[in-house]
Amino acid sequence: MRLKWMAPVVVSSLFLLLFFCFKVIRFQGLYYTFNDMYIFLQESCSWMDGRPLLYENIWGYDDRIHNNYAMLLWGPLIHLGGAYGAFAVQTGLSLLSYGLILHHLSRRMSNWALWLILLVLLTGPVWFWFNDHPGIGWHPELTYLPLTLLFIWALLTHQTVWFWVIAVLIVAVKEDGALLVGVIHLAFLSIQYLVSDKRRTLIDLLKQRRFWLTAAGWAVLFIAGMAFLSYKNHSAEPEPRLQQAINAIETGLHDRVFIRKNLKLVFQTFLLLLPSIGFLLYGLYRVGWRQVGSVLLIYAVAQSALLLSNWVQGATYYGTNALFDMVSLTWPPRFVLVYAFSVTYCLAIWSLLGIGEQPVSVWKPALIGLVLVCIQLPIVQYARPDFQLISIVRNLVRHRFDPFKEPMLPASDVAVVETLARAIPAHSNVFIFDFLIPFFHKHYNIWPTENQWEDADLAIIPTNDVHKLGEHLPRVMKHPYQSIRLSTYTIFVTPAYEPYVKAAMQPLK
Repeated sequence: MRLKWMAPVVVSSLFLLLFFCFKVIRFQGLYYTFNDMYIFLQESCSWMDGRPLLYENIWGYDDRIHNNYAMLLWGPLIHLGGAYGAFAVQTGLSLLSYGLILHHLSRRMSNWALWLILLVLLTGPVWFWFNDHPGIGWHPELTYLPLTLLFIWALLTHQTVWFWVIAVLIVAVKEDGALLVGVIHLAFLSIQYLVSDKRRTLIDLLKQRRFWLTAAGWAVLFIAGMAFLSYKNHSAEPEPRLQQAINAIETGLHDRVFIRKNLKLVFQTFLLLLPSIGFLLYGLYRVGWRQVGSVLLIYAVAQSALLLSNWVQGATYYGTNALFDMVSLTWPPRFVLVYAFSVTYCLAIWSLLGIGEQPVSVWKPALIGLVLVCIQLPIVQYARPDFQLISIVRNLVRHRFDPFKEPMLPASDVAVVETLARAIPAHSNVFIFDFLIPFFHKHYNIWPTENQWEDADLAIIPTNDVHKLGEHLPRVMKHPYQSIRLSTYTIFVTPAYEPYVKAAMQPLK
């Protein structure tokens, strides 16, 4: 029995640790340069450096946009390790959740079922894609998956204290966390009620007072969170994102392009969920399609609620972002909601219906698992063309840095920049060209939005300056400052930081 759960736990832990190393290599290769991750790195520890709560230099008071209060918990680790701290949070939560859920399921399931769960749901290509989060690297919403695994573990093992602790954590990740944890809880209670007596139906469920009290409780919490966010949003500098989204939807419903784009995104979301849906259907097949109608209806209703939330959030960018298709329903921070529900629902069904308890001939589950893993590769490639696994592996082997950025990364300049990033005081204020931002992940980088809390002591801008970053220098730099030319970049530095630049340039002389 001991080896039964130890083997998948050890394998999953090894995989997660290797994936952590992959993330570090990708980060050091400058593949994660879009600003989102750096927003969260800054806001997580702003309070530790005498800045306002959840403040970052890109949009300013980020808590007026999202309820990302769980970031405060990760703040000390991120303050110490920067992006590595965020990756460590994700990996640590995943190691804990995978270990606990696999240990629990090992008591109810045979080995073939445990390995099927691990390979198809917990480490498959779809999981790999959204945890890589191409171009960005990390969003706090990615913690939804390990946290919901812990939540379903608490439900399955009747851990009341941990149920509330984990529920609070999920709610604190973002404003839609209450919706996610609510639909998981309701779906679990529904299945638990139905499987306890085969004669029960969904009509019987809807007559249960407990069901409606639970639904009302989570609904009130979700609405309260949205109302609190709206209050913060309008109390200082109004940015009515919800109203913008509703306006875009109202206008778009009369626009064939809008309708076609969103139907395609729904279809792509379905494709990305298809392996987990296939896993659910295979489980129902194993128990003779027991209560299949009720099981699938609950799944569909819950996913519809999450999709509606994602659709409204994504609509904010319609007509304002050329990459709307990439930041809407299939964007990792949105898709993770529907995926987290799909995985936890599958685990609940397999556990409550007793699927996988009996030993079987291995060849059929192995074939099903192979199919469900393999179909994920073309699905991810089609739905998310920004993720190309073969190119990722090839580039990691052949190139030190992202080959797209390599022409702007001469070795002599990179050596100076890396030395500077290590030498300047911790959490300095800097204004850095996009490609070089990962070198300064532990610092407060300033964006051209000019919402910086403090002005910069150091700026590094391409000498050709095609993005006109130099135009912002008078408004983002402390005065006075001087310029120092490198081969591809120009460094702008205040007198206080000039010694660091001269020291970094010594090896070039």
